[in-house]
Amino acid sequence: MAFLAPYLILASMLLHPGHSTRVELQYNSTDQVIEMAMRIDHSDLEAALRGRHGRPLVIEKLTDEEARELIAPYLSQTLRIDGRKLNETAMNWVGWERRRISTWVYVEIDVADIKADQLELTILTLLETEPELNHVVAVMHAGKSSTTVTSKQKPNVTVQLTQPPARQ
Repeated sequence: MAFLAPYLILASMLLHPGHSTRVELQYNSTDQVIEMAMRIDHSDLEAALRGRHGRPLVIEKLTDEEARELIAPYLSQTLRIDGRKLNETAMNWVGWERRRISTWVYVEIDVADIKADQLELTILTLLETEPELNHVVAVMHAGKSSTTVTSKQKPNVTVQLTQPPARQ
């Protein structure tokens, strides 16, 4: 019986996987935008959009235009910079890529008006339908990547807007 325990644990993990997204952030100083890529499972995104629009949606059936019209406003409403909602022009939809069970969404967030060395990005995406979800966030800065995990309890990630001084 003891030899079955690892298999039972593995089976339970496969049947009930943890929910998470992958988020990649990089500040583009030339355009003064944060470039964001987010990988979202189709079922999680469909549940969130169904809650917003009151009707079932199938990600695999959306056209590019429908995706922009449905997903972009949702992202805009679930992201915050320094605690404030994004205004209508702060986020630019770049595009999306559908995969078999997940979608990569690409947006740019305009931060030209921010006069600080860093900002706090709050990611509330999907947390209304999946409160246990984690966002695994990789932030690129000065050629290095740092990874943090955000959640409903701790939804913020710091993004540096300045380059470190050059080494001599």
